[in-house]
Amino acid sequence: MKFADVIKTDHLLALLPVLLAWLWVLVSPQMLPADVADYNQAPPLLTALFSSSLLYFPLLLVQGWLSQCLQPADCSAMSGQGTAALGLIWFAAFLLYPACWWYWSQTSTLAFRFEAKDWQLVAFLSLLYWCHQAYQRRQRSGPLTGWSRLWSLDAVLLFLLTIWTLAWATLLTSHPPGFAVQPIPLRFDWSRIIAEPVLWLWYLSQFAMLASTMFGCYWLTRYLLIRRVLARHGLLPFTLLSLLLLLLTYAPLSWLLLQLPMNQSVAVPAVPGGSQNPFDWYNFNFMLLQWLFTTPLILAFERQQQDSALAQLRHQQVHTELQLLQQQINPHFLFNTLNNLYALCLLKSDAAPQLVLKLAELLRYVVYQGSKAEVSLAEELDYLQHYLDLQQLRVSNKTSLHVDFSLAPSQPLLLPPLLMIMLVENAYKHGVETSTAPSQIWLSATVSQQRLIFICRNTLAEQVAGAAGVGLENLRRRLQLLYGTDFILHSGPATDDPLCWHAELQLPLSLNGARNSKQ
Repeated sequence: MKFADVIKTDHLLALLPVLLAWLWVLVSPQMLPADVADYNQAPPLLTALFSSSLLYFPLLLVQGWLSQCLQPADCSAMSGQGTAALGLIWFAAFLLYPACWWYWSQTSTLAFRFEAKDWQLVAFLSLLYWCHQAYQRRQRSGPLTGWSRLWSLDAVLLFLLTIWTLAWATLLTSHPPGFAVQPIPLRFDWSRIIAEPVLWLWYLSQFAMLASTMFGCYWLTRYLLIRRVLARHGLLPFTLLSLLLLLLTYAPLSWLLLQLPMNQSVAVPAVPGGSQNPFDWYNFNFMLLQWLFTTPLILAFERQQQDSALAQLRHQQVHTELQLLQQQINPHFLFNTLNNLYALCLLKSDAAPQLVLKLAELLRYVVYQGSKAEVSLAEELDYLQHYLDLQQLRVSNKTSLHVDFSLAPSQPLLLPPLLMIMLVENAYKHGVETSTAPSQIWLSATVSQQRLIFICRNTLAEQVAGAAGVGLENLRRRLQLLYGTDFILHSGPATDDPLCWHAELQLPLSLNGARNSKQ
């Protein structure tokens, strides 16, 4: 494997969580103001870079390795045990290893001291990245239905607001009397929470009201302002209507929240302005900032959802077009064969029963194998040999056939079915049936560097122009849908003999069904 194949954009992007956490740890001590006492105690940047690399550089390697293991092609075929093993590796690398370094750094003489929040940040960002990757794969697999709706933006936001509500209710229950005494210590008293379930539910219901208000603002922005106004009427009406709604609703919503019991008779109520005035300018600023922050995120999710839907639609269109092209090829061959059988029956030829058996074998292959995405190269060549035997029953008196299918690949090679038959059909249709003189057909199939090279040559009665037929154009279109530009299809008079037609097909073969198609 080449180095350029390993270092890909996806793998580099996977390193962003670790790099971001590492850079924050290096820069944040230098950002302190000069009058802070700890500023002079911050280690030099180069010293901190060297010391912190003991923690973050191994995490970079593990993150990149996990990205290599969890490529989309490999991830779809990975077993549950393989996924669990990678999860344990992530747990050991991002939780156990940093925890050990943190514990050791508390008693070491290193100039740079690891803090618990440092490795908690890198673990959180890494976990967030892999959750995002799982969401991306789920988006590409099709529309959200059933339980998969838990991956939607609405469900994620509801989950986060639920966690926020539970955390605040638990925190205020741990430290009475709520907002009356501030600052509130960030510590949970579980014994008090168990002893005061009614108080916990009392706080929970009020913070649920706050969470409902925030979710309502999000829902209004996404489903009314963005999907109806912005999508249909443009940016200016969307902006003006958004600002109008903010001015109309911020005071009533603030007044509603001030009526909550926990905001009564406290110096700093749980509203953005921190006062009993619902028209406080900070309340409007908070809603404005929420709108400015959430709108780009919603637009990004909407764009991603739209792109995913368009990708699914394009994939379905390509799949449908491939099926239609394949159906155009199969009846063409069938009608030609039935015409041959009809001619032999009129002549009462003894070859007719054998022709029927050959035709049955061919139809069985077309029905059962022709609908598959890929078949083995050996099966496709066997099918081609049956077709040649069938044709030679009718034209062997005037056609010499030279076949070289002596392939012995070390591994099973796969390709889409019914690709080579069109070139062979054209050789009989334009080279044998149109000529009363003896004809010759040369066929060869070789494999070089996991690519099939199929050549079909046939003699012509007279020199002809290279006009492409419908069947050949269907074959070219099918190859374009399957391989993009990674194929060669040439059909025309041979350069060394104008009375000989040369058709050549080159395409990549796959191993174990892992064809890297370009659809």
